[in-house]
Amino acid sequence: MKKWDGFLIVAALLISSMACTFGGSSQPQGTPDISVMTTSVAATLQAQNDQAPTRTPEEAVETHVCLPLYPGRQVLDLPSGFTAGKDNSLISFYDSEGNLLGEKQTPGLTRVHPSQIHIAGGITNGIPGAPLIYASPDSDGVIKGNIGSNIFGMDSPGEVVTVAGAEGIFTWIVYSAVENTDEGFITTLKTGEMGDLASISPQLMRVDDDRLVYYPLVVHGEEVQNHGTWFTLLKYKMSDFIFIPFHGLFYFDLTQNQVTEYLSTEYRFKGFSPDQSLVAFGNAPGANPEGEETSIIIKDLVNCQEWTFRYHDASMNGGGEVTISPDNQYAAWIESTGFTLEELDWRLRVASLDENQTFLVDSEINVLTGLAGGEIPSNIIPVGWLSNSVLLLEVNLPGSGQPNLLVAFAPDPSFPLDPALGANQSIPLAEGGFTGFLYP
Repeated sequence: MKKWDGFLIVAALLISSMACTFGGSSQPQGTPDISVMTTSVAATLQAQNDQAPTRTPEEAVETHVCLPLYPGRQVLDLPSGFTAGKDNSLISFYDSEGNLLGEKQTPGLTRVHPSQIHIAGGITNGIPGAPLIYASPDSDGVIKGNIGSNIFGMDSPGEVVTVAGAEGIFTWIVYSAVENTDEGFITTLKTGEMGDLASISPQLMRVDDDRLVYYPLVVHGEEVQNHGTWFTLLKYKMSDFIFIPFHGLFYFDLTQNQVTEYLSTEYRFKGFSPDQSLVAFGNAPGANPEGEETSIIIKDLVNCQEWTFRYHDASMNGGGEVTISPDNQYAAWIESTGFTLEELDWRLRVASLDENQTFLVDSEINVLTGLAGGEIPSNIIPVGWLSNSVLLLEVNLPGSGQPNLLVAFAPDPSFPLDPALGANQSIPLAEGGFTGFLYP
């Protein structure tokens, strides 16, 4: 991946836009009638979950052992909804069809981003009882909770890097903190039951002058035990990268107090599947004479199968923001080109993880106008999957002061949002920046 002097980290810029209908044509299409689509989208989402192939741990065929040994797949229900925020003061809860379920205040929230917010546990008992955990800069970096509208401090670890946790019904939290010293960054990682965080000492500590700090991704849990945490390393407070510079992939086994390396730091981490078995990364810098990334690789950590997707010829800055569907059948990401911030352009790509590595979407932002009412979006981020075949996109609308738009999109023509309207539809669900998924 190329670096360009003077660039800010563009995590929210990593984007391209897409038309409501691709169908093999590069011509922009009009946005479908939302009033028509909303009458059938709920039933269709459930139908897609039934139709789309799902590779469960019981059905998976493990052809051979991949080293290092894999700790096990995380079994999850499909998301029942998502959360989003328009500003730092309030997070809204939506179901998968975009219906507002409730809201929670977040005074002191650092920023509206998934790395700063985590919903601990499912929402079976309602939105008020769902613990919302978030990072706040108050009092030198506080981890706060909002449960039943009661907002309270949970821990004060210093400067918070990111907050994450176990997805689904578990209430285990993990976060990292950093302190800048003469020796370099001192970074720590702490994980545990949310109510016990203040009494737990950090389990991992790293001191180095390479500016790499812990960036926890997700907790791996089974039954009643927190087994460990997947994490990568972040090149902290660097401003000359198009895509956020994550390095390597590691698993901290809490039960054995041991860290295992699955990708070395020479590889750029790009994304992780919901079941924690597929990792996306860039090829090693030394893989070509220019020392640059040329491809995104997706690797199955269980059996070592790999899919390699070369960047488009026009994508001079590489790609990132990879998100993988719950059934491990699709991957979506964005790629970038341009020499300056003003010249940046984006491309959205969605591929099948089949033997042919088929592209379902491969489109520049300037022909993907259907998501923004006919206008060319400023950018688009694939933030995750609402079901096995419905991709959730965060669309940045042109013009200052406009909130982002979260849009459901069906990239595979075989699984449209509404069969009566044809393939590849999209439908806006909510305004604001994406902050996470909800689980039943």
